Amino acid sequence: MRKRDISPSDRYGRDPRVTVVVGLTLLVLATPASATVYVATWTGPGLDTDPNPETNCWTTSVWDVKWWNSHLDEVPVKEQIELIPVKDISRWRRILYTGVDPVTGHRIDVVYVPGGWRPEEHWGSDWDDLLRWAQLHLGIGYVGICAGATTFIRAFPCVWSVDGLKGHALPEVLLLPHPANPLVQEGESRVIRMYYANGPGMEWKRGWYTIKYYIDKKLHKIKAYCDVQGVMKYLEHVKGWAYVAGRWIVDGVEKGRFVVMSVHPEIMGRKDKDPDMVQTFIYAILWAAKRLPSGWKIHLTLDKTLVGVGEAVKVVLRLVNSVGAPIADFSPIWVKVVGPEGEEEHVLKTNEEGKATLTVVPESEGLYRIEASAVDVQATGSFSVGIPPVPFPVVTGVLIAAILGIVVTPRRVRQSSQG
Repeated sequence: MRKRDISPSDRYGRDPRVTVVVGLTLLVLATPASATVYVATWTGPGLDTDPNPETNCWTTSVWDVKWWNSHLDEVPVKEQIELIPVKDISRWRRILYTGVDPVTGHRIDVVYVPGGWRPEEHWGSDWDDLLRWAQLHLGIGYVGICAGATTFIRAFPCVWSVDGLKGHALPEVLLLPHPANPLVQEGESRVIRMYYANGPGMEWKRGWYTIKYYIDKKLHKIKAYCDVQGVMKYLEHVKGWAYVAGRWIVDGVEKGRFVVMSVHPEIMGRKDKDPDMVQTFIYAILWAAKRLPSGWKIHLTLDKTLVGVGEAVKVVLRLVNSVGAPIADFSPIWVKVVGPEGEEEHVLKTNEEGKATLTVVPESEGLYRIEASAVDVQATGSFSVGIPPVPFPVVTGVLIAAILGIVVTPRRVRQSSQG
């Protein structure tokens, strides 16, 4: 275990009655989301010290949120946001440990780390353990811009830096569709210029990770799937991605979401009075707070929709994200087959193409329903089991019999078709 610089009795900025505090926290987290998105924002040491309010990361963030809240009747997502500034280290650590602000009593939806310089170095030597706990155990969202993006990179393996510290510029970036990005729709892309100020150029990798962290002197090892996707990619000046969004999935359950950016939509929104940039910043918060859809989809197809008893039906599922990229090597995908004889449940895993298959052999006549789900998305399909397709000569015979007024029962037709 690593050396701590915080005494055990005050390790998480609270009194030693850990069981009571944690128990209360779990009850709070089980309640429905508030109509207001509560965002704990680090405003202590390491925050941007730019004296110009139109280019300071924190003051522009405040202005953007005020603009958003005053225009809720004009924007598509009617979610109010409250930024809660936190300067005190003990209070910040308490939030990361419990998910609740000890001063306001609000359940925190997102922690936001604006631009500055290495703010995490002021949170205690175990700051990365606390941040992993907040994301993977409590499910709190994270938004980091510039220095805040670097904070996330230092704590988690799914996003890393490949470039940075390139001064101030307005480079071109390619925008891809994502629920956290309001500027392009599904199937589209767009090139714009974004304000850059020494942030990291990033790369990322979707897949399984084992995340380790110490909490209450106990080592936790969590196997988690990181569903991560680039949203803005640098086309010049900086290598890699300017904006990356992702979420953690543990045992099929969504935990914390994260958005990390090395560009500054919050500054452009305030300085340029640009509503598009304001919404880009706000949507990052809303998506991290789980107020917007994840972007996943399940495509379900059946190779047949009308079969006979004992005739196999192949079910193909394909799991993709907002840009159509496959969600590979993912499990569990839950598939329920509901038929006349009852229900069957199956657990599938996608391959490298994001596909999973299941063969269903019906034992009875009737309607069969396929229900598939993965984390927060669902898909359904159905097929019928009845009389096998009737050969042409028998159909002709049935038509002749009908003309002559002869009654032919379904049982008789089945016998005829069998010779």
